[in-house]
Amino acid sequence: MSHWIDVAIYIGAQAVSLFNTVLLLWLGLTVLLTGDRRKEATIAGGVGLLLGALFFMGHTLLIAHVVDFFGRGVNTVWRVMWFVAVVAPYFWGLAIFYYSGDPAAGRWVRRILTAAMFFMVIALFLVFPLPTFIDFVLAPALAPAIAWLYVPYLFLCFVLPLIALRRPRARETLQRDPFRRARPWLVAAAMMFTLAMVAFAYTAYNIVPRAIPVYTMSENELRELYFADEVVAGFISLAIIFLGRAVLSNSVLTERLQAGPGLFARWRNVVGVAVVGSLFVALLYNANIRPIYSVLLTVILAVMAYALFNWRQYVEHEEFMQRLNPFVTSLHLHERLLTNDADNEQESRELFTALCRDALRADHACLLFDGSIGGRRDRQRIDYQWQPEHEALLQLPLTSPIAWSRLDVDHWAYPLSDSRGAIGRLILGHKLDGDEYDVQELQVASACAERILDALAGEQLARVAVSLLRQRISQVQVMSAQHKRILHDEVLPQIHLALLKVEALRAAGQDGNWPYDKLDEATTALTQAHRRVSGLVREMSNAVPTRLENEGLAAALQSALDHDFRDSFDRVDWQIDPVAVERAKRLPLFASEVIFFAAQEAIRNAAKHGRGGEAQRKLHLDVALQNGAGLKIVIGDDGVGRRLEPVEGESGSGLRFHGAMLAVIGGTLSVEDRSGGGTQVVIQAGSE
Repeated sequence: MSHWIDVAIYIGAQAVSLFNTVLLLWLGLTVLLTGDRRKEATIAGGVGLLLGALFFMGHTLLIAHVVDFFGRGVNTVWRVMWFVAVVAPYFWGLAIFYYSGDPAAGRWVRRILTAAMFFMVIALFLVFPLPTFIDFVLAPALAPAIAWLYVPYLFLCFVLPLIALRRPRARETLQRDPFRRARPWLVAAAMMFTLAMVAFAYTAYNIVPRAIPVYTMSENELRELYFADEVVAGFISLAIIFLGRAVLSNSVLTERLQAGPGLFARWRNVVGVAVVGSLFVALLYNANIRPIYSVLLTVILAVMAYALFNWRQYVEHEEFMQRLNPFVTSLHLHERLLTNDADNEQESRELFTALCRDALRADHACLLFDGSIGGRRDRQRIDYQWQPEHEALLQLPLTSPIAWSRLDVDHWAYPLSDSRGAIGRLILGHKLDGDEYDVQELQVASACAERILDALAGEQLARVAVSLLRQRISQVQVMSAQHKRILHDEVLPQIHLALLKVEALRAAGQDGNWPYDKLDEATTALTQAHRRVSGLVREMSNAVPTRLENEGLAAALQSALDHDFRDSFDRVDWQIDPVAVERAKRLPLFASEVIFFAAQEAIRNAAKHGRGGEAQRKLHLDVALQNGAGLKIVIGDDGVGRRLEPVEGESGSGLRFHGAMLAVIGGTLSVEDRSGGGTQVVIQAGSE
């Protein structure tokens, strides 16, 4: 049983050492490659992490007995490890004091650590030269330089940063600290390093003196030595994991926002792969199998890790795009315009909520916009979980007119502008999980905020156009009512009076020489005019608005063709699809009015321009109401066709205006030449 315990401790020590090597190497390269290398913290942190990886690389070689203990290579590894063991804690202390929030204390501590580091290098390599590896393991006692200089130096490098991080700070200083949320993770990492230092001191003062010289070491002492080594390396592993959390989630050491989301998720993957891979490699190294099998299994593990990494990256990308789905779907502008919804910011508020809650996972946010964009005069803003205590932030100046600015530790602000200048600003609170926003999230936030303002501005313009159209339709209805009243109250009575006078003249001239034939012709003409006007008045009582509302678009169009344009064409062919008729009845009244007046304008143009200059030319009209992807009305004639040059005195803006109004309700209007001659207008609306 004790044999298997010894094997487990031995393999565990190798696995932990290899695990630290992988994590430190990955984290150090990440800091230097993605961080702001102009900052001292980035350089100090990255170099310290890479030096730590170099140390554990040598440590793995020594405990795995890869190097020849009696050759020259072991001494090279030994001296490099000791140099790194002196310099790496120094860089740790420098980097952590940068985030202590106390620049004054950081300056004098940096001087102390720098002096201590140079003193240790001079002492260990010049004044008290380190023994060779063989001399060290065969020495009767621990070297004084290691026992009485190096352990206190480690205490200085690891305990001072912990004290600085745990010092209470004033509230106003804490609120201005951009790394406030990273401090718990830095404190945890510093505590793990301190525990590792304590465990190392116990090993150096209690276990190592009993283990040297090695020819006197028992199995229990060897087991204790490897177990102590595993404990020290294990505390360092925990410190690296906590430090990685702060680096990748709160921009510690990198000193800049990460480019994209999911880097901390990848850090978790790296930790998981490092745990499995280190243990797997340690088991293979100690297994009694041929080397080729170890190589193959290691390659398989690497390929699987890479495949899992790509899979996770794909899943994270799909999840992020899914959270942005509200911004790539319809804003339902047509429906809101047709229903005349008074709350024209509802969709924009829902979009802003989706952006903050789902895409960014922000705690709170506020979108301010100019009065020209839209909204009520007393509230030109959209809020998400915004609290009154944050109102003062809205008045703070921005440090950049074109980029993101940090208002305080919890809030970011972005200026929104167009060709006219500034039109608003977006203010984001901290993320719910405490992480920092990355560059991609901020870019998405600014782009989505601009899309929301564009949607508000476009909706405002559309509402103005719809309001003008409603006004024009109302004016047409009023004019129709006025014409009806004039015909009924003025024209018809005058014609009737004229008829009475003619009859009176007829009666007065019965005994004289009177041109009765001419008088009969006038009477007949006045009678026909009276009947025609009376019929028009009766028909106008059942005119377009009434029929459009009661019977639908198809009936109103047919009524217009039968009455308004009865004498305009020699023949009218009316083709309707019953399904299209029922579908037209389900259209909102406003949409039906827009479609009807566009069709009426097309029919009027055909009647006016179809014959050209030939008054006696035969003119036929075809009107078709079809059902398909949308409601489709085709109005065609066999006239002279479109003119290449506009007619003098005509602007040709009628169909363009109705085309714009159709676009508001989601429809289209197109004018085409017919193959057999003539022109046709195609109106399509209500597409699904």
